[in-house]
Amino acid sequence: MRSTILWLIAWLSMAVCLALHLAFPWPWVAIAISLACAIAAYRLGRHDAAAKPLDEGPTGPDPAETTFQIGNQALPHLRQGLNRETAQHLADIVQRTAEVDAVAITDTQMVLGWSGKRCPQHQPGSLLSETTRRTMADRSIRIMDTSELKGSYDECDLGTVVIAPLVSHGQSVGSIKLYVATHRVLPSRILQHAEGIAQMLSLLMEVVEADRQRTLAADARLEALQAQIRPHFLFNVLNTIIAFSRTEPDRARELLIGLAAFFRRSLQHRGPTIPLKDEIDYVNTYLTLEQARFGDRLHFRLRVDPRAMEVPVPVLTLQPLVENAVVHGLSQRGTPGTVSVTARLLGTHLVIYVSDNGVGIPKAKQYEIFEMGRGSGMGLGLSNVAERMMGLYGPEYHLRLRSKEGAGTTVRITIPIREDRDVTA
Repeated sequence: MRSTILWLIAWLSMAVCLALHLAFPWPWVAIAISLACAIAAYRLGRHDAAAKPLDEGPTGPDPAETTFQIGNQALPHLRQGLNRETAQHLADIVQRTAEVDAVAITDTQMVLGWSGKRCPQHQPGSLLSETTRRTMADRSIRIMDTSELKGSYDECDLGTVVIAPLVSHGQSVGSIKLYVATHRVLPSRILQHAEGIAQMLSLLMEVVEADRQRTLAADARLEALQAQIRPHFLFNVLNTIIAFSRTEPDRARELLIGLAAFFRRSLQHRGPTIPLKDEIDYVNTYLTLEQARFGDRLHFRLRVDPRAMEVPVPVLTLQPLVENAVVHGLSQRGTPGTVSVTARLLGTHLVIYVSDNGVGIPKAKQYEIFEMGRGSGMGLGLSNVAERMMGLYGPEYHLRLRSKEGAGTTVRITIPIREDRDVTA
């Protein structure tokens, strides 16, 4: 009974964390305060609890305190999102603190981090087993004797594994796996470790994502200005306008008006979304300015379903992708190239393709492009757009990329349409 009360106190403290996050001007301080309160609440009753006999198998690190120790150590790493580097840190922290034989941290596709007993079949980059995929699909916890599993466990005596899903905003985004070198009945504390750690990491990831979205929203206009009024872009367009002013004054005047409109749009809109027609106008202005600079080397096509024009899309979503296609795809191509933007309605979704027939992206770099904190490029950057899409609509709305060196690149954006909008007329 006492243990149950302590767990309730601890998790209520974590609930307070969310409330503090919404009200406290420095969210990371709020999280740290909440974690400290949770640990303190647990320790208030630790003396009495420690005096009682244990009947749940061999003693070991207490699950409640271990969970909060891990949460406290995990915070700095989770700020960077769930990628290979942060997952490796998390695996090391969990394996060291929970005193298990091995730990794996995964996303929905592969092992991201591994710590403890070596097993070549489960090193970072290894694809997930069907058991792990099922665990994430039904969001349940599984306890398995690895000797009963075939394939990837054949060469590693890993004993028993507890697999728990990592869930953010109702969607499985990965899993944590604790391995104990025993084929006997698993001590109950290991199951408590897995459940508590998974819940803690899931909650922290939600808080981190909320903080990231708030930061992105607060900084969007400043980042947009920094992206659009880039020294190179402004310098090149002004040089083009000056050149036209000597030979085609009317054309120079048109470009100058277009440049003013381009910057004006960076400042005018307020809110996280914008009608597709406005985003397309913005892209058209950008490409017109770049076409004046590149001449016959740059062509573009904008093909948009008229029924989709009023569908709201995240502000500054298409222009960074188009800019990336021009700067990193076509400008490095020795012959004329084309950028195309195609938008169509498919059922209850708006699907947009941004394509170029430029130099393409090396296969080795494609996985890293959308990884949190590692995206590169001009403007808001591909990783920034990908993060905003997932934050607004969920992990299933991640950007999709297809690229081949020497042939070009296509990025697909899928946006859900609200049920109360009628776009079938």
